[in-house]
Amino acid sequence: MTDIRGTTALRRAAVACHCALLAAAVVTVAGGRATLAALLGASLAAAPLLLTLRSLIDARPKALQWLAVLLVPYTGAAVVEVIASGGAKRAAAVALLAAVAELGTVLALIRRSSKRVTTGE
Repeated sequence: MTDIRGTTALRRAAVACHCALLAAAVVTVAGGRATLAALLGASLAAAPLLLTLRSLIDARPKALQWLAVLLVPYTGAAVVEVIASGGAKRAAAVALLAAVAELGTVLALIRRSSKRVTTGE
């Protein structure tokens, strides 16, 4: 029973981090501008995150593995943006925090799902 509750809590945390990363990525890429290029860039940054949201909610093991791979470029881009701006861009810092937290929760979910498969639960 504790394992199910722990998995549900992890999944909720991962979804919350995913939504925070989505919002922070859009704000970081758009940069407060409402130009066509800024909106197109923000849409392109948001598209992979929007496409994986349903799989994250359902906690599908294969999709979680791909999501972990997808989060690496978002984490790297956020690190570069935070370092380049000297920490002045708060949205980039939020994106970095959300990406790292989501990566950790997704890896924990993958580990729990693989334990369930090997132990037959």
